[in-house]
Amino acid sequence: MLMARAAGIAPKKVNYVPFDGGGELLASILGEKVAFGVSGVGEYLDQIKSGELRLLAVTGPERVDGLEGPTLKESGYDVDFTNWRGIVAPPGLSEAERDKLTGLVRKLHDSPQWRKSLKTNGWDDAFLTGDKFGDFLEAQDKRVVSVLKELGL
Repeated sequence: MLMARAAGIAPKKVNYVPFDGGGELLASILGEKVAFGVSGVGEYLDQIKSGELRLLAVTGPERVDGLEGPTLKESGYDVDFTNWRGIVAPPGLSEAERDKLTGLVRKLHDSPQWRKSLKTNGWDDAFLTGDKFGDFLEAQDKRVVSVLKELGL
């Protein structure tokens, strides 16, 4: 919907089709059931490299190394977004419990295995903890709410 808005299309006019997973989306694209799909590059890297799929644009702020695909901004659309994941815990953790969990995640993040996964999958390293992660979540929430309001949801 952010792409629609940037292209001057009312989000309510978009026929958005949600999929439970990448396999179902891939089959729908290859079977010409949908005009295009949005997913993480790593999920379809093999199909892009083999020519089964054509990379139209990258939704993030920078191009992906090794792939021929402009960013949305380079294509004339003033928008970018990324597919991110977070690790969260229930409220009420003590400071010691929070610090222990954050330390564990930081240790995993700093491991050679994680670095290899980033490279193999074409992922950006957007690691945030504490207040920086909280600020990011708040900004994301505001962005989503604005689109949902446009959709009347």
